[in-house]
Amino acid sequence: MELASRAAPQSPRQIVRAVLHEAVESKLGGEVVVKSATVSGRIFIVERKVAWAVLTSAGALNFSAVLLQQRLVSREDVALVMAECRKNGGNFCEVLIDWGLVDRDVLRELLRRHIASHLQLLLSLKDAQALFVPQPRTYSSQLTFTLDELTQPVEPQHPHTQLESEVMANVKQSLEETQKIEGAFAACLVDSKSGMCLGSIGGNANFNIETAAAANTEVVRAKVKAMHVLGLKDKIEDILITLGEQYHVIRPLSAREGLFLYLALSRANSNLAMARFRLAEIEKGLSI
Repeated sequence: MELASRAAPQSPRQIVRAVLHEAVESKLGGEVVVKSATVSGRIFIVERKVAWAVLTSAGALNFSAVLLQQRLVSREDVALVMAECRKNGGNFCEVLIDWGLVDRDVLRELLRRHIASHLQLLLSLKDAQALFVPQPRTYSSQLTFTLDELTQPVEPQHPHTQLESEVMANVKQSLEETQKIEGAFAACLVDSKSGMCLGSIGGNANFNIETAAAANTEVVRAKVKAMHVLGLKDKIEDILITLGEQYHVIRPLSAREGLFLYLALSRANSNLAMARFRLAEIEKGLSI
């Protein structure tokens, strides 16, 4: 089903807002899909409240990354909780609370701010189209929000929250710089311990950069293990994977252990030496 404007006289901003209100008023609940030239997103509605919001754009942080930056959990905590959710179908936030990793009130406020920031961006898009897809669904959490809760004025940001915004902007800018490298068509910043992308850009129907990054996390882990077994007291500058039609370059961040940049290039129209040089320069400008 194609996305379409709901009424000709309405502006795109009014369209997104109108469709969101339609979804909240629906007894069934479901999903609001929003698309623009630069950003797309989904808003999930359960029992007339907003349960979750997801953005697809360069530099968009997921909620796990927010918790990591707030230093409320470790990467190992996130990986274990995600494994538990996959195994038993639990809710990520509820498992964090049940395991005593994050206080419910603290997590609820962080989640509210996180979803509110996504909604604010989606509602501000000047060229957006929106569609409500009714779909009854169960949701194993009481951490849901009314529109009033998500649109109320936000108190002055905590220093950690300000830092989060600065980091997001820097990650987004750095990933955008990778796409100026000749032959580059996708890139992301990855947590090598969990395999999660902290930001991504590019890719296509035949190449999902986030899936590729998660899979190649095992490559990084294997190389680190091999160096340990061999007793090599050195650091990995980059890892090159040469395919028939592509180059994949993995560059661990020297200033932040456990993170790496992942760059995919078309072999036919790229200069590998120049790409490695440019990626090293981009790494120097990445602050996280």
